[in-house]
Amino acid sequence: MSIAWTPEFPSRQRGAAPVGTLAELPGVERRAVLYLRKWCEGPQGREAVAADVSRSFDAPRAAQTVNRFADLLEVVLRCPRRPLMRHGSDCGCFGGDESTFAHMIAASAAGDREDAMAFALTLMHPGEAFQAVQVAEDVGLSFLELSRPDYARPPYLRH
Repeated sequence: MSIAWTPEFPSRQRGAAPVGTLAELPGVERRAVLYLRKWCEGPQGREAVAADVSRSFDAPRAAQTVNRFADLLEVVLRCPRRPLMRHGSDCGCFGGDESTFAHMIAASAAGDREDAMAFALTLMHPGEAFQAVQVAEDVGLSFLELSRPDYARPPYLRH
């Protein structure tokens, strides 16, 4: 006797399932998720990220921060294990991949390279993961400064 049964899996792409709300994320992680979303929207989103960073940093520091973020995304998106899933810019929740990306940045900024590497390895292959963790440290430290309580947040970061 044989029984054949194939369970039906949800149609969602792995990594997109909601795991929390943006309101519950600390500043660095929230900024990482929202900047990721904006950046991936294209040129207008990238300009919005650059404008936001420029409100807090002088021109050279803003350019450095935006360029490092661009470097990080180039590494993360160049050779992912699978396509990186994201929610829309106006969505109040965040998915598993977005959470992993944000936590990689936060762990890197905190100097916890082992945790940062563990997060990175879920998104990309080992060679790229190591490189991403190196770049994520600079990005995370800048995001820490941008997340100061006295920093005026643009509308898309108010959740």
